[in-house]
Amino acid sequence: MPYDFHHDHEFYLDFLARNARDSIMPFCLEGLQALDPSRKGWEGLEVLELGCGEGGNLLPFVEAGCRGTGIDLNRTKIEFGRQRMSKYTQTGQMDLRAEDIYNPDIEEEFTVRFDLIVLKDVIEHLPDQPRALRQMQKFLKNNGLLFIGWPPWTMPFGGHQQIAEGWIQKFPWIHLLPRSAYDSIIRITGQNAETRDELLSIYDCGIGIQRMHRIAKDCSMPVHREVHYLINPIYAYKFGLKTRKQWGIVRALPYVRDFLTTSVYLLLRK
Repeated sequence: MPYDFHHDHEFYLDFLARNARDSIMPFCLEGLQALDPSRKGWEGLEVLELGCGEGGNLLPFVEAGCRGTGIDLNRTKIEFGRQRMSKYTQTGQMDLRAEDIYNPDIEEEFTVRFDLIVLKDVIEHLPDQPRALRQMQKFLKNNGLLFIGWPPWTMPFGGHQQIAEGWIQKFPWIHLLPRSAYDSIIRITGQNAETRDELLSIYDCGIGIQRMHRIAKDCSMPVHREVHYLINPIYAYKFGLKTRKQWGIVRALPYVRDFLTTSVYLLLRK
């Protein structure tokens, strides 16, 4: 069976919110305070999350006083989130939409509006990452920040094989096989069509640290803050593991670090 937390909505939302509150928000707030030392907290900021799902990552920002907007293509998740977060969606403090960021109406409404954009475990699902970054750059205010948190492609489970059924979900680095061989294993292990499509999509879109840096540079979005994790912060809630930042000697070795870094937190500045 795939890990239960992918199917238990309440539990999944709870640990997403806890992880955002404990690790994402402090990381982002330090970045905002570096640009504006007078800022003490989150009150009054406009925050956008792309690929927000049901809104679990966005909730703590709203609770802290932000106005939160979430966008996702999955209408079912958005509807569930609206119901689950009704305390905030009904007052307008949180706005969850089943929308596409390339919709011209969305582009017009969102241009130069947000102080912070959150992209958590989403960049590795996007087929045209440079285009996505340029679009998000339009949505940021001057000196606005883009948070990207993701597992580098070559880390042990960078293929998201944990969503599959059977032994493949616990087999590290199997996603680094040639695409045809990986697809054969997906088929042989009896994965359904939806899971197969998602695994192969991640195979095609997975992104490493060096490539992320090149894209940011090409989009003229300098790196404002960066942290590499040996043990992903969210593993504390998924597996009970203690968060560990990457060893300095590993972080100093390009390409090698991608194999041993389970998560990267990055803040890019407009």
